[in-house]
Amino acid sequence: MLDIATAGFASTLRFVEPADLTRSTPNPGWTVRDLLNHVVGGNRRYVLLLTGAPTEEVEALRDLDHLTTDPYADFVATAAEVSTAFRGPGVLDRIVHHRWGDRTGLQLLFLRITEHALHGWDLARAIDADDSLDLSVADFLLAAIDVDPTLVNPNAFAIPPNDDGLTGAARLLALTGRG
Repeated sequence: MLDIATAGFASTLRFVEPADLTRSTPNPGWTVRDLLNHVVGGNRRYVLLLTGAPTEEVEALRDLDHLTTDPYADFVATAAEVSTAFRGPGVLDRIVHHRWGDRTGLQLLFLRITEHALHGWDLARAIDADDSLDLSVADFLLAAIDVDPTLVNPNAFAIPPNDDGLTGAARLLALTGRG
């Protein structure tokens, strides 16, 4: 699922032109550049989390500028690094100190899939591109949330909507305040 969500984000990012970097996104107060910096920085932080870096080292990356003049290359490189980190031996069972509390590597994987999928939607909306979510990713994320609601930041998710007739993607977007 991470690979699918990552590919979706990257396919939208290919369309971003330098002039798009100042466009607003659905994320209040964020430009496209802010969103890209957040996602690339998140990839870097997760690599550190998964490789046992101390919390201070991980958090020190939070306020840095992670983008070069080629945000697409920045994303692709860091997405490959995070994908490799998640495939390390024992990583999914490892407990790490995330800012929302201790999490397993598996829980972090869920969060990264969420970030790539939902911020891919945000990016698409910002640049007027196709904002379709991959249905398998949306269904996966909804199923995981149903099993373990603690996987998500409760401040970032809305009260689940009445989902009569909504597709998995529409339900996920509504749940995250994007629908």
